[in-house]
Amino acid sequence: MFTNHTYKDSLLHGYADIPQEDQDIFEEEDIELLEGDVTRSVVDSLISVNFSEKVQKLTEKSFNLTVVIKLLGRQIGYTTLHNKIWKPNRDFKLMDIDNDYYLASFKENSDFLHVITEGPWTIFGHYLTV
Repeated sequence: MFTNHTYKDSLLHGYADIPQEDQDIFEEEDIELLEGDVTRSVVDSLISVNFSEKVQKLTEKSFNLTVVIKLLGRQIGYTTLHNKIWKPNRDFKLMDIDNDYYLASFKENSDFLHVITEGPWTIFGHYLTV
């Protein structure tokens, strides 16, 4: 059975402490959803979508090294933000998610930890919230 970890544990340690049998699901290249992995029902006139434990683990893993960022007091474009923020050891993905918020996904735990533990970060004299 998959052991629950605190949010702080996942930020600081990633999935290093998860038993190997639970980590194996993260190594798959092709993800195949089976019947029962996603179920849909109606509860009190509202559509309810439920995901299997396997799908939940995959979702957690995909956001394991991701942060939400926003520049306070100023709008900033994607390219400018990408060029002005951190210089990680490995390339990272930056995604615009509307309302001047962005998702930054890192490939290495060390880059992720640098971003969430160092700072404060500023761009053009404005604080970058992480």
